[in-house]
Amino acid sequence: MRPRSIRARLTVSYILLASVCLVLAATYVTWRLQAQYTNTYRRVILTQSILIGRMLDWYAHEGLSTDRLERLAQEFRWRPDAIIRVVPFAGLAESPAPELRAVADCITDTVRQGRADRESLLKCPSQSLRTDEVTGKPRVFAAAPVMKDLVPVAAVHISVPTGWVWVQLQGMLPQLGLALALGLLVAVILGTRFARGLVEPIAELTQVASRMSAGDLSRAVRPWGTDEIGRLGEMFNRMAEQLQGTIATLTAERTKLAAIVSGMVDGVVAADRQGVVLLANRAASEMLRQAGSTGNGEGVQPAPGPRLRALLADAASYGRISAEELPPSEVGDRLVEVHCAPIAGDGGAPIGAVAVLRDVTELRRLERARRELTANVSHELRTPLTSIKGFAETLLAGAVRDETTARHFLDIIDKEADRLVKLVDDLLDLSRLESKRLSLELGQVDVGTLVAETVARLRPLAGARDFQVGPAPQDVVAIADRDRLAQVLTNLLDNAIKFTPEGGRIAVGWRAANGEVEISVADTGPGIAEVDLPHVFERFYKADRARPATPGGSGLGLAITKHIVEAHGGRIRVNSAPGRGTTFTFTVPRDGD
Repeated sequence: MRPRSIRARLTVSYILLASVCLVLAATYVTWRLQAQYTNTYRRVILTQSILIGRMLDWYAHEGLSTDRLERLAQEFRWRPDAIIRVVPFAGLAESPAPELRAVADCITDTVRQGRADRESLLKCPSQSLRTDEVTGKPRVFAAAPVMKDLVPVAAVHISVPTGWVWVQLQGMLPQLGLALALGLLVAVILGTRFARGLVEPIAELTQVASRMSAGDLSRAVRPWGTDEIGRLGEMFNRMAEQLQGTIATLTAERTKLAAIVSGMVDGVVAADRQGVVLLANRAASEMLRQAGSTGNGEGVQPAPGPRLRALLADAASYGRISAEELPPSEVGDRLVEVHCAPIAGDGGAPIGAVAVLRDVTELRRLERARRELTANVSHELRTPLTSIKGFAETLLAGAVRDETTARHFLDIIDKEADRLVKLVDDLLDLSRLESKRLSLELGQVDVGTLVAETVARLRPLAGARDFQVGPAPQDVVAIADRDRLAQVLTNLLDNAIKFTPEGGRIAVGWRAANGEVEISVADTGPGIAEVDLPHVFERFYKADRARPATPGGSGLGLAITKHIVEAHGGRIRVNSAPGRGTTFTFTVPRDGD
């Protein structure tokens, strides 16, 4: 099984490499020893042949025959497998043994060259290493001449097997094996230390890289010298520092961008080319009623609403910039204006789209209110102005000479002018109230006294109507602007007088409860239809839409009343039904002392 760790693989590879090198070295040494021993053995055999030849020279001088010389030569055999022969010189040239032919050729050449001295002839012995034709095994052959008075008479031919060489080598094999074992042991120790020294920096780099992948960039790699691994560790530390700085910068930029996008009043939606939402801030989530979106808005949900998806897809696919108001089916009861633009990639091609959503509900309401205000003001001004202009033209046409008619017309013009002045004053008051520019002079107001004064001032207008005040608790003190509170009571009582028929009843009451003063004005008039109740505090709402004909009015009184009450931190409500009269109730803060 292949080792899994790099340390084990390095150790095994090092040991295998060392083993192969040791085996190759042992093989080479054995081969060289065998060659050296063989050469030495050949020289020894050659020397033996020369010595035997010299010994036989003396016997040849005595005239012994070749057969006698061969029997004497057998006495010099030092091992059983050694073969010693004495071959007559006459048969050397035709001998199949190359070493014998070499001896014959050497002696012949020496004699031919006239150098037939003992020293020259002693150089003619020959030896060879070849396979024996009889046994088929390698043997060492050597031949030396036998001379009689410097005349060669025969040659000593010795043949021995090469087994002695292998016997000598076998004696050295245990020592060679021990050397191999020691070498392998040293290779294992050195390989283990080498692998550990090489793997430890890599293991530390792996551990630091693992912690970096988990987001921990604080740990650095120890220096491991100046080699490649040391430089790698240094570059790794430098990369971690730069990466930490880059991540810190990106995090800060992302935090700032998220804070900006999240804090924007306008909604922001970013999507890729497939329409998957990449970012949607809280404002966009609220506008689109997209549950589950958070402040940073990352998710994988598609953009809500078919029209918004179509605009994003158009910008992401074709790079078009568009602006459109989303239909109510996508945003509920809100009016949302969307501006869509593409997001360009590195090559300039669009890779997504971003949409900016703006809630224009209030803007459209204000535009509609402005148009309605203009229409209502124009309508309210047209009647008194037409009346004034008509009577003025009549007077200019000659009616001024009739004192009675002129006075009557001037009285009507004066009333219509007062009506215009009141309308303009009400509009100015309402404008200040709606723009929060009205300053209240708060103080302690005795509610009972204020109600009594207001009722007394308006009682002459009530005619035959029954005015009922109280009974109510005494010493009820409110914290309010006295004049503005009197204005509220005046508006409510004036409406009650206008819409209560002769013989009807108007009741004013007040009480203190839960830190507030609650004041109510009730009448027994015709009442207000349920469908009109939500609109009674709107500007230019005419009470005669739900009641019988009234003596006029601008329709601003209840709107001003509501704003004054809310400016005090109070509330106002109406309870009415057709034929059951109407009750207005409002609250103001109570004096806590």
